[in-house]
Amino acid sequence: MHLRKITIDKNILLVTYKLLHDALFLILLAFAGTLVADALLPGLITSKISFSKITLLLVLTVGAIVYLGKKLQITYPEKKLNKSKILPALILFSFLLIGNSLLKFTFWENIVITLVTLFIFFLFFELIFSSEEK
Repeated sequence: MHLRKITIDKNILLVTYKLLHDALFLILLAFAGTLVADALLPGLITSKISFSKITLLLVLTVGAIVYLGKKLQITYPEKKLNKSKILPALILFSFLLIGNSLLKFTFWENIVITLVTLFIFFLFFELIFSSEEK
């Protein structure tokens, strides 16, 4: 009795790889949307579904993409991140979200805590991306 070995065609793996990329984009979009919605109205999303489930789904999707990418020997050239375009919008958005989460404090306490937090975030940002340029 001869058993045929079940093999998966390379085209099926490639289609799966591309579909996982699309799924990753949709999961990231949903994650960002739930973060913003929960920041604006706390408990709206987290009462129904926890962020750990979305994060686990995100990690599993990225893991599957990495696995299939290595199996199919897919590589991408490194792109340089243009920090100057995204940084002001990110700072403003972070300032508003942090300020919104501190509404129980007085106005000046809120401003000081928000500015100190953003300064620490800026230092982390510089620490992470300064090693690329050296």
